[in-house]
Amino acid sequence: MIHRLYNFCGYAAAFFLAAIAGVTLLQIVARQLSIAVETTEIAGFCLAAATFLGLAYTFVNGGHVRISLVSQFLSPGTTRLIELWCCTIGILITGWAAWHMTSYTVQTFQFGDLSPGMVAMPLWIPQSGVCLGLIMLCVAIIEQATLVWTGQAANYDKNVDGTVE
Repeated sequence: MIHRLYNFCGYAAAFFLAAIAGVTLLQIVARQLSIAVETTEIAGFCLAAATFLGLAYTFVNGGHVRISLVSQFLSPGTTRLIELWCCTIGILITGWAAWHMTSYTVQTFQFGDLSPGMVAMPLWIPQSGVCLGLIMLCVAIIEQATLVWTGQAANYDKNVDGTVE
């Protein structure tokens, strides 16, 4: 069930990447037709959403860079302890970031803040993608730490697309 949420976030990240291409193409075509269309701000919002929404999906599927220079020479028990330590630090950092970003987004919503550019979009809308991405990354790290804690292999140990082996 939780992996469906990771996949949803991954698809949403892909959608926002495609949206960047779409608004960039719109701006190019509009410029050729001598029409002024400002899409830089929207592309920036899409980039933030794509970056953060893709974190949990990429983590669980083994796409993040992992340095195993030292741990590959250690015993499985010591490697497990190092992975648990790293997951704990990751949970603390992403949990802190998710908490504060969500708090900031709620304040932005309450104050009715708008983006400073030509679009004047309510800022809580693009910030929500960042919040969801951070929350899902924290949940993913907790899930993977639980797998390691119970002696199971973490999902991030296998790179599902096999591009880096």
